[in-house]
Amino acid sequence: MDALLLESPASHPAATNHGFGLDPFEREQRFLLSRTETVAFLRAVGSKCTQERYDTGRPLAYTRTTYLDTADLSYFRSFENGVARRLRVREYAVASTLDEAPMLTGVCCLELKQSTGNARSKIRFSASPQTLRRVLAGEAQLEIDDDSPAQLMALSALRAELAGRCVMPCLTTWYRRTSLVGEEGRVRITLDQDLSFCPPETLGDESGSITSGQAVARGPARILEIKYCGDQPDWLACATAQLAAAPTFSKFRMGMMALRRKAA
Repeated sequence: MDALLLESPASHPAATNHGFGLDPFEREQRFLLSRTETVAFLRAVGSKCTQERYDTGRPLAYTRTTYLDTADLSYFRSFENGVARRLRVREYAVASTLDEAPMLTGVCCLELKQSTGNARSKIRFSASPQTLRRVLAGEAQLEIDDDSPAQLMALSALRAELAGRCVMPCLTTWYRRTSLVGEEGRVRITLDQDLSFCPPETLGDESGSITSGQAVARGPARILEIKYCGDQPDWLACATAQLAAAPTFSKFRMGMMALRRKAA
């Protein structure tokens, strides 16, 4: 598969911060790109952005996302009501080469994302897999490493979301992610490749790898997501002017449909 990485991977200060608490980005655009479109876009934004690297020794970054839903699929069905809602646990992994099995970093986040059109909001709480399992189980007494106001507010909001709901894992996705930041952090660009849809995996499982036998289906080859707050910079608008947006695309929705077809 393509390893489309910028040639200037200088680390950005934001690379050590996954945006805990209330995510600041207000707008989001999605595009499903060809290889030619991807190369042209990366060249167009290369002088305006810096690539994030979380581990210089293992520069390839992966994201494992496990989506949660209720028995009546209230989150999956929210796409029909104008405001799409996703409750998910995100884990991150790294590798040195495309042939090496990715290793989980231990960074784990519980997120609630809501979006309508290109407007979006996201709340995230970071903790160990063990702590997140206790949060999801509704336990009141927790010991958390980061008790900053942002983390405590995120935890309170997520507990309110979980109150009265019995949620369970329903889908896991894997993909390789290249992340760029620009405008002093006001713009975030991600390129996701090798998207796989899998049955839900165990939170905090140390295997950190995915094989073709585990994947139920594959997603689009290249998914470009652009997030920004405030006005869109002119250079970014110019770079996307010839690209066809995919505003209704959702990894969660596509993956759930793939799993339901498999089960039928």
